[in-house]
Amino acid sequence: MKNLKLILVAIIAILFSVSTVAAQEEGYDYQLKLPTFIGDNMVLQHSTTANIWGQTRPNAKVKVYPSWITSKKGITVKADADGLWVAPIQTLNAGFTRYSITIKSCGEIKEIKDILFGEVWLCAGQSNMEWPVRKTFDMQDELENAGCSHIRLYRTGHVTADTPQNDIPKQKYVKVKWRSCEPNVIKNFSAVAYGFGKDLYEALNVPIGLIDASYGGSPIEAWLSVEALKNDLDLAEQSKKIPNAKWKKMISHLHNANIYPLRHATIAGVVWYQGCENISNYITYYRLLSGLVKSWREEFRNPELPFYIVEIAPHIHANIRGARIREAQARVAANNKNCELIVTNDQNFIPGDIHPPKKWDIAHRLAQCALGAHYKKTDKEFRSPAYKSMTVEGNTIRVEFNNVPTTLVQKGEGRINGFQIGVKNPQNEHMLIFSLAEAKIEGKTVVVYAEGVENPVAVRYCFNEDVGNVFSAEGLPLGAFRSDKNAARSARPYVEKPSEIAVKVEGDGYTRSVFQLNSKIWANADFTLAESHPAEFAGFEVMAPAYGQNNGVSPKGKIIAKGDGKIYLLCYNSGTLRKEGWKAMPECYTYVRANKMIYPLLIFERSVKAGEVVNIPELKTRWGGPVVLAKTIE
Repeated sequence: MKNLKLILVAIIAILFSVSTVAAQEEGYDYQLKLPTFIGDNMVLQHSTTANIWGQTRPNAKVKVYPSWITSKKGITVKADADGLWVAPIQTLNAGFTRYSITIKSCGEIKEIKDILFGEVWLCAGQSNMEWPVRKTFDMQDELENAGCSHIRLYRTGHVTADTPQNDIPKQKYVKVKWRSCEPNVIKNFSAVAYGFGKDLYEALNVPIGLIDASYGGSPIEAWLSVEALKNDLDLAEQSKKIPNAKWKKMISHLHNANIYPLRHATIAGVVWYQGCENISNYITYYRLLSGLVKSWREEFRNPELPFYIVEIAPHIHANIRGARIREAQARVAANNKNCELIVTNDQNFIPGDIHPPKKWDIAHRLAQCALGAHYKKTDKEFRSPAYKSMTVEGNTIRVEFNNVPTTLVQKGEGRINGFQIGVKNPQNEHMLIFSLAEAKIEGKTVVVYAEGVENPVAVRYCFNEDVGNVFSAEGLPLGAFRSDKNAARSARPYVEKPSEIAVKVEGDGYTRSVFQLNSKIWANADFTLAESHPAEFAGFEVMAPAYGQNNGVSPKGKIIAKGDGKIYLLCYNSGTLRKEGWKAMPECYTYVRANKMIYPLLIFERSVKAGEVVNIPELKTRWGGPVVLAKTIE
């Protein structure tokens, strides 16, 4: 019995000792853990020093044994006071041989298998970067035929964090890990990133690792690091000007969850596709994007890290706000070494769609740029034509460009689109007046002019939401530009003269008004036509249903054409109209104003024959449904 008591006392003492030690070091997890980025199927940047990292006991030793290093000693590093350890490892040349790494610490062993050496790219931004392969119509074949074990994909998912994280936070619907390229994997992966990576793989014949870190609707302020804002008071001040109430409280949150956890990684470069969410604070964007480039280069320990910026495409942003974002993107690319701009002002195939649907075009241009600028694998021009200078010649302006090896060409038939010519405003010496202009390509230059315009002093191209159609002979679109630095509004984009056939409208609850400044569109709602609307339709008659009736479902109605021509509907961006044969008119946006806010609408058109009856689509919409627009309405 006496011996039994002694044994019990010893056991209690041991348990007390263990609990005391645990209490002293509460909060530490002694388990050897690796972040999701360090795992099976990963790609390490080749021919350099790449890091392997993780967590273990504070101040403990960690031994790392790469299978490609013959020394039995391995690599020994010591964890810091928080248990974080980082082991720099010399990587081999790119190739398709598969390797492994064994890691030992505190009696635990981890093994990483199926490692390749290749090119690793970080692809980040908002919804146009996030846009998946499954939603991209020109990539549908990839969903059936994609399959390449040498292209590896790592997707961070849809996460935010209010403090910097050492690993990508866990998510309900996304298991964050490296995966080989297969149809069921790429379907939710960034289409731009995947297309870019596939092009690189085919051109370089080396393994490709792609990191998709994207979050739809996100402003650039959410991607700036806490450290960058702490060390740059001006940048911190600029970031506070974000107008979105939700994101104002989440500055740095996307960086904390998506970028900070990858800070020890070695990457080849960054593709950045973002900007739409910053339209309303465009004045600060140049400073913010410049700060992002600088801070990410510091974070990834490479002051000349390639940084490729995809510009935002034409949309329905009011006048020159979108153009100012594109201008800021171009300036950042021009003012930073190893920074390039990918021009997309030809990409708005569906007017009013903020997501250009042909992601292959953008991916190809990105890869072409990387192959030329970074990898030096092509002698072809990889930069889009860009404004160089202008010369006034009488009542015309001749424009010269950089990056035009041979000649400029027009894509498609009809007029050259997007050029405007400016003159001094006699009523305001500080402002210019811009008019739509005709343009003529002469070799590597463009001559711009407008009937009735004399003594021009400035020229603009697509410095609004115009879709451009001037390219280099090498196939790259001319970038938007302005020769001036004036705050003057650009002229409205060119719109074809509308059809003037009369129509008859049948339906209950429709009221008549006129398409002109300050006229009410919906009789029962305080929405008036803003000053920014297509002058070609000025004076047309409008028939609108009641706003917000029938629980938001628009009423039934019919349009009866009184002649051959086109009929028109004014409506918020609607896929339903497109499915029923209506087509949104390019460059033809209008705006309604209410409570000091403006809201965009599109003008849809449809060709008809005399006597043809067309049903007005029923929509679930807060806008009151489609509005009939015609020269004369019975």
